[in-house]
Amino acid sequence: MSGPEFTETELKLALLEWRDYDRLVRHLDVPEAHFTQYNSYLDDADRSLRKAQVMLRAREIKFPVGAAKGLGKPPVTITAKRRKSAIGGVFISEEREQVMSYDDWTDFECGKTPLETTGHVFQWVAEQASHGPLSVIGRVTNHRWKMRSGPFVLEIDKTHFPDGTIECEIECETILPEEARTHIAGLLKSLNIAFREQTRGKFARFLEKAEGIKGYEE
Repeated sequence: MSGPEFTETELKLALLEWRDYDRLVRHLDVPEAHFTQYNSYLDDADRSLRKAQVMLRAREIKFPVGAAKGLGKPPVTITAKRRKSAIGGVFISEEREQVMSYDDWTDFECGKTPLETTGHVFQWVAEQASHGPLSVIGRVTNHRWKMRSGPFVLEIDKTHFPDGTIECEIECETILPEEARTHIAGLLKSLNIAFREQTRGKFARFLEKAEGIKGYEE
């Protein structure tokens, strides 16, 4: 199998009211990081990757004005992911990543050059599904706060989907998901913030909202 594989384990809890994120962020005080992610999903005209249960994403990151002086243009991260399981809000996924220069990505986006598909991520994707030319099938915008709470680093996401809906969730990548669940649930209950276990990843929700595809499992 091509390239290094990483198994990601994340606990995901969804807020029932997305506007409650503001109260949560203010309670946790100063974020370790705050930035905006632009997630572009890739597939061919026949949706060969979707049929093979492979998510392929290009992620651009932009920091608030003045927050990233001297960093230049952050590279674009290309991620291929396939979900192994999602039980009780604990998502376990097979994941591969590589980076692409910002200029190469934007040249592809605006049609100047074809997509450069070298590297272990694209090779692995081709091994999973024979596919045609790849293009961007849609995007979501995600505002992320990385904040520490006790022993855990929380990723608080406010996600804007193509149909205009907004959703908020807390993600925590950890080898101790049940301990994280107890901690985060206690935090949310102390703030009277209603929540539930997340059942679907962002890509699955994107597919339903943008393309009417139901039942997709990452």
